[in-house]
Amino acid sequence: MKLYTFFQSGSAYRARIALALKAIDYEPVYVVIKRGEGDLHEPEYLKLNPSAVVPTLIDGDHVLNQTIPIMEYLEEKHPSPALLPKDAAGRARVRAMAQIMVSDTHPLGTARVIDYLDETLGLEKEIQDAWMDFWNRRGFRALEKMLSDGTTPGQHCHGNEPTMADICLAAQFFVTHKFNVDLSDCPQVNRVYENCMKLPAFSDTHPSKQPDNPANK
Repeated sequence: MKLYTFFQSGSAYRARIALALKAIDYEPVYVVIKRGEGDLHEPEYLKLNPSAVVPTLIDGDHVLNQTIPIMEYLEEKHPSPALLPKDAAGRARVRAMAQIMVSDTHPLGTARVIDYLDETLGLEKEIQDAWMDFWNRRGFRALEKMLSDGTTPGQHCHGNEPTMADICLAAQFFVTHKFNVDLSDCPQVNRVYENCMKLPAFSDTHPSKQPDNPANK
């Protein structure tokens, strides 16, 4: 397998965690991303990922984009350890929590959105920061309510083993930290995040430890 990744991407972080949890070896391809240019806009990469984003996972002849389909693909091909519960209701709950992060929260704070707020709308940094704070806090507060309902206690989002929901929570938590979003009013979210970061699959794949992070060069 080959994974096109970028250290500062929350989406790429999700893919790295999933691969690590399943102990799948892969070749990382470190994509260079610059504002308005970089590898994502090269014709060769656009053939692999027309959306010009990371991650992209190559498995033989298969080219996979978007982290939820990537995780679902890995789950079907490598079912153990599982990223989804065995029961239908549990799988639906985990997928719902993952989607709160991936669909409701993350898209509103991607580099493309921030670039639009800055370059096209000309919004001041204080307003951009307020935008990031509002949408991230809204998403995590929804997740906090789900984690606090008492239906599935445990160290992680759904019991005592990490799932797709934990992957999405941890990756988005990194994004909120990058933008100094205060999540102190989400104790369950913080508890789950801390438990996730005790696991090498989460800590070793963290953006701060990636070889393409300039701080590590």
